[in-house]
Amino acid sequence: MMAGTGATGVRKWHRKSRNGCKSCKSRKVKCDENHPSCHNCLQRGIRCDYLESDTSSTGSPPPAIQDSSLELELLHNYTISTAATLTKSPLIRDMWRVVVPQIGFGTRYILDGILALSALHMARSDARRRDVLLAAAAEYLTASLREALPLISAVNAQNCSVLFLFSVITLYVSLAMPKRDDDMLVVGDSGVPQWLYLFRGIEPIIEVQQESVLSSPVSLIFMGTHASSEYWHAHEPGPHDGLDELEAGIQFRTSSDIDKQDVLMHAIHALRRSYTFLDSRDFGEEHKLRGMYQWLLEISDAYLALLRGLDREALCVFAFFCVLTRDFETFWWSEGWPAHLIKRVYLLLDDEYRLYIRWPIEQIGWVPPPMGMGTGMAMGMSMGMGMGQGYMQ
Repeated sequence: MMAGTGATGVRKWHRKSRNGCKSCKSRKVKCDENHPSCHNCLQRGIRCDYLESDTSSTGSPPPAIQDSSLELELLHNYTISTAATLTKSPLIRDMWRVVVPQIGFGTRYILDGILALSALHMARSDARRRDVLLAAAAEYLTASLREALPLISAVNAQNCSVLFLFSVITLYVSLAMPKRDDDMLVVGDSGVPQWLYLFRGIEPIIEVQQESVLSSPVSLIFMGTHASSEYWHAHEPGPHDGLDELEAGIQFRTSSDIDKQDVLMHAIHALRRSYTFLDSRDFGEEHKLRGMYQWLLEISDAYLALLRGLDREALCVFAFFCVLTRDFETFWWSEGWPAHLIKRVYLLLDDEYRLYIRWPIEQIGWVPPPMGMGTGMAMGMSMGMGMGQGYMQ
């Protein structure tokens, strides 16, 4: 008989601490201390003081941002090269090349976002200046987030389309950033990464402001995925051998913790809907991208908490999400992520739990280290076994 969950139960989300945000302290409620905004402030739509500490800056801009010649070079590279690599659609490609820089001239955080993306793109081919370009990308990203994140609590018809555009840019930048060995993309040491916080915060508001977005210069991005989003929610997905096996296993292992089971079942059902775009020839690249980030929008905060705590069942579910990133590896900004993420999950699981992720491993084409090898040695060997991981590994 398989072992139970044991120590892998849900971590207590609220722990005793005196470091909560000011809003939670004044209301005398427990604060989850999540950055860049605690969950309570995000739910109430108010500005969390963690935003101040995470995005505050003093003194003059970093040296790379002060270099006006580098900024011009990055903008030039973006318009003649980077913009063409963000999509295969000619119409949307022109929008990225012409319209987005124009918006950036009037909205600094958009300009900083595309400059960060351009710096990451250039770093792939300019080995001599790679460190300088990566530093510049990080600085531009920080500057853009510093300005954009506080606006989430004040989204309106005037700025919603620009913030929607920025959420897409930050997704590209976050994927294109160099990966750490322990990088899980959607969770970090301080909670939800800033790009995902922005992504999850802006999407529900965009749904309310659809007319404003559809009449904006960036409507092509939204229209390309709006229909697939509606279909994602409306259709009932069919059976899937890999997910069926995973669901049965997790139901068995979490039978004594129904709350946790509900959280995991919700994440699996969302995967079933996203896999519809993955397997069907009726949907193109833009729809598949929507399927990937729709899952990121639908998963609960409770699931992210489990994943951050490296809960084994949550990790198994996440392994199946990794397959959704597979079709975008032809784009430089997503290169290496499927193998990187599945390797990370594999090394965090024991041999018994690894049986549940055989299907995503096969789909991604990653080669695991020999069974029974120690984690440390396996990590060293697997560094060279991922497929197509590029210079950022």
